[in-house]
Amino acid sequence: MHCLFFQKNRKVGNDSARPFPEVNATLFRTSADKAIALMGDANLVMTKITTSTSFSNELMAAAQKSQQKEVERLIESTGIKKKPKITYNPDGLTMNFVDFAGDKECCHIITQLRWQ
Repeated sequence: MHCLFFQKNRKVGNDSARPFPEVNATLFRTSADKAIALMGDANLVMTKITTSTSFSNELMAAAQKSQQKEVERLIESTGIKKKPKITYNPDGLTMNFVDFAGDKECCHIITQLRWQ
């Protein structure tokens, strides 16, 4: 058995035997920054749902009738910058907001809202 955490005669604070690559938080910070923007988009949709009875009724009715294009149009009408992947079922709606750093998927904000 190989275990990276228990090394014989390893002194505490000695990083020369570090079993992990050196820390480079550039992508991590970029992911967090892009996730903040995605949360802003998710917030726009949630705010519209909570503040507009007509919008929430139209969105729910379109989803229940499997009118994908209308569901997308309504969500995009909230002013979001990144279009989420939208799925729904008889119980509710799921939106998966995704962004990329270069060609790497870096972050997801997923909202699941129940109506049943």
